[in-house]
Amino acid sequence: MSEVIETKDEAIDRVERNANVKWRVAAYKACCLCAQQWIEFSTDDVWELMDALFPDCRTHEPRAMGAIMRQAARAGKIEASGKYFKSRRPECHGRPVAVWDSLTFDHDALMVELTGMSSIKKEIPA
Repeated sequence: MSEVIETKDEAIDRVERNANVKWRVAAYKACCLCAQQWIEFSTDDVWELMDALFPDCRTHEPRAMGAIMRQAARAGKIEASGKYFKSRRPECHGRPVAVWDSLTFDHDALMVELTGMSSIKKEIPA
């Protein structure tokens, strides 16, 4: 492993350790919910869901979100898409953020939400 990757991993581990424990749990839940609801999403979406679901849950180290995304990827919930876009969050000043692909997207739940009907065909009794 290269020295640059080791340094990056060490930095991610350090910010994760220093983040508020309740915040880490809430952020992971929000990330997993994003993965269930959207085919692709970014940390901007996770932050927005965090604000909606856990408005009082904060950490002094927002860079810890990277560790949360890495944890979700290792758990098989998401994977990096290789795409980036400019962040919508004002504090990020338009910097590029990664787009993540969901590995747990629930297509049927989306169909029910959008149409009121399941996309799974059920046998009709004769």
